[in-house]
Amino acid sequence: MSLDEFIYLLMLLLSIALGHLVKHSNGAKNKQNICTAVGITLVLILCRWQSYHSIFATVVNALLIKIAGPRKCHVWSFVFSFTYLAFFRAAGYFGLQEPTSFSNVVQLLLTLRLIGVAFEIHDTYKIRQAASSKEQEEGKAGKTKRYVPVIIEPTVEELFHYCFCFVGLLTGPYYKYKTYYDMLHHPNSASLPSIGPMLDRIKVLLPVGIVFIISSHYYTVDYMKDDAFYENSFWYRTFYMFPIFIVFRTRMYSAWLLSECVCMSATLGAYPKILRTRCGQGPTIDPKEFSEQELARSDYDYETIHNIGAYMCDCTTTFRDAVRWWNMSVQWWLKNFIYVRCPLRAWSTSATMLVSAFWHGIHPGYYLSFLTVPLVLWAEDLLIKSFRTEQNKVTFDWINWFLRMRAFDYLACGFLLLSWEAVTRYWASTFFIVHVVTFICIGVGLLHLPKAKRKAEDSGKAVSSSTNSEGKRH
Repeated sequence: MSLDEFIYLLMLLLSIALGHLVKHSNGAKNKQNICTAVGITLVLILCRWQSYHSIFATVVNALLIKIAGPRKCHVWSFVFSFTYLAFFRAAGYFGLQEPTSFSNVVQLLLTLRLIGVAFEIHDTYKIRQAASSKEQEEGKAGKTKRYVPVIIEPTVEELFHYCFCFVGLLTGPYYKYKTYYDMLHHPNSASLPSIGPMLDRIKVLLPVGIVFIISSHYYTVDYMKDDAFYENSFWYRTFYMFPIFIVFRTRMYSAWLLSECVCMSATLGAYPKILRTRCGQGPTIDPKEFSEQELARSDYDYETIHNIGAYMCDCTTTFRDAVRWWNMSVQWWLKNFIYVRCPLRAWSTSATMLVSAFWHGIHPGYYLSFLTVPLVLWAEDLLIKSFRTEQNKVTFDWINWFLRMRAFDYLACGFLLLSWEAVTRYWASTFFIVHVVTFICIGVGLLHLPKAKRKAEDSGKAVSSSTNSEGKRH
């Protein structure tokens, strides 16, 4: 465990203790002031002089949201936040101090909050606009739309409080302004469950943390950058990505599980189960559809801030599903603010991966990994369509699980090695094995897909013919 990781651990444990203070405080104003005071203190202690980046970005963004108004605030917030994030990352080229790991993490999560709240304000404006239109009254759509909660447009001061709330400030998860507002204004937060849900997370955290401590002692990224590493055999070098990904993911699992505990200690994201909450989204059913008695009788859950499904990440059979269970709140942010709003649907996945890579950093390793993801997804989809049948699905799923785990191992090296030289040197030492296998799978899938389609069509015709002949006999 490095010094930075040890400091993160201490800060998260301190945040859990302070979360209980928030839970048992009376009044939204008291909770708000505690959350902000702790958040600013953590930022000043960890980021020191680099704290001005976070404060400046928040103040300017809040003013932009107010000046642009609800119709365009999300566009201006998105452009400014990512432009400033690029400047922040390239500070060294402008004669400024390069970002530390702590200031980088704070800036990352602030970017999500600032853009996210601008989208919430815009969506609220659109919902209210639609509610007053004839189109809404006439029920033109004729569809059941998903529930999107509206918010009271926050002031500049309230935006500042939201952005510097200590819960999730260092490790996530991302949560909406509406979720934050509901935590502050819950009439009886002291009665909400928090210890039990935290213990459930700790049961997962303990074995994961032990695996991280042990594996990180024997397998390091620094060794992969050493010339001595490349004196080993091809099989050793290729195998090394397997344990190094164990180190990487158990470190992330540990941080996210602890961050969920911080949320629970402050009762952030606690909602009645009958509202069918989802990570990032919060309630998917309007609370107005239930009486106060029904809401009071319902048990509570913390699905809104459920950021990692460790078991599903490791055991689900497809690459696409595994991605959904990894850093789930950020996945929700990317899906709802980038993927579904991309004007070019054919490019929505690539655009989402590009934004995700840019958000993570300017290191080439992020782009090499993220822009490989659409290829892996394409290969997987083709193989499923071409070869997965009811008869062979168990065998196919096991093979697909093995391949997608090796893809994760391989792509994680881009995140860890970061530089173009280090990533390409390692991948080249394995003969770009995952890229090669991916292109082979795409080729085989494309060649076999027409046959699979014809077979399915012939099968459908045979069933139809059989049904018709049976009908004639009767």
